[in-house]
Amino acid sequence: MKAFLKYIIEIIVVIFIVAFGIQYFLDNGLRNLKNTQINDWKNILDGKINSDIIINGSSRGFVGYNSNIIGEKLKSSCFNLSFNAGGYNLQQDKFDIYIKKNKIPKVVIQNIDLAYFIKNNAIPEEWQFYPFLYNKDLESLTSKFDTKFNYFKIFPLLKYNQNFGLIKEGMMANFSNQVKKNAKTLNGFCPQNRAFKVDDHNLKRFQNQEVKSNNEKEIKLLHQMIAFYRSRLKFDSKIILVWMPEHKLRLTENYNQQRKFIVNELNLLQKKDKNILFIDMAYDDISNFDDNYYDTFHLTEKGANEFSKKIAVRINNFLN
Repeated sequence: MKAFLKYIIEIIVVIFIVAFGIQYFLDNGLRNLKNTQINDWKNILDGKINSDIIINGSSRGFVGYNSNIIGEKLKSSCFNLSFNAGGYNLQQDKFDIYIKKNKIPKVVIQNIDLAYFIKNNAIPEEWQFYPFLYNKDLESLTSKFDTKFNYFKIFPLLKYNQNFGLIKEGMMANFSNQVKKNAKTLNGFCPQNRAFKVDDHNLKRFQNQEVKSNNEKEIKLLHQMIAFYRSRLKFDSKIILVWMPEHKLRLTENYNQQRKFIVNELNLLQKKDKNILFIDMAYDDISNFDDNYYDTFHLTEKGANEFSKKIAVRINNFLN
């Protein structure tokens, strides 16, 4: 009986060793596949970004701000830190992780819209953290949302269960630098080349949203966001708050009423603080052309490039 148990234990140990070896192979490939979200995380955690200008936002920031164009126009290093599908809490968590290993930026460009004020109760695209399960900085983020990450550390390959696409990508990444279409990142910016399609679910979500009398919750979160950056940036650092162009289908009277008090507060903030600039481009001409969008919420690469050039001019005038 003892011999049999020893035999079983030896088999389990061998399986674990092999599984951990395969997992390391996959993790290593994904971490080192350049111009991807995972590789961007690796560079953040290794302290290799150190940009003068940091862009922060959710998915609209992720696909809408071309950090290369903005950096070139402002003659400064620029990185897009936006958290795809991430609300204000995840955006701030990512910024905190960033400044632990990278220098404090001179300028923060924060995308602002009605979606900014949504708080995430779960981590979107959790696969981006799989290759970093043993990193303490990221553990402080993932542990807030899901205990399953603890099991992923113990049981090899469990995190890749039923995610065969990621397994294939991790394997191939050790031999090829091929990034999937519309997934490539350039200094954190993820350009999108897609045909325009009306996203009815997003339109209805905001069109049917109740118009609030004074946006008390949103205004409170705005001030908390300013306090968040002020406690982390240097005293003369600049905070640029940008409302990017909204597709013409979104620009209804109801939508304008929803953002009215928020915009008023943003204008007051820049009047009170010489280091704050608010750029309202919701009604910019970019809004009128479908080829600038792939849905009513997100810009294509063409739209992002035009938008990035325009805000770079405004920011340059402010900085100088």
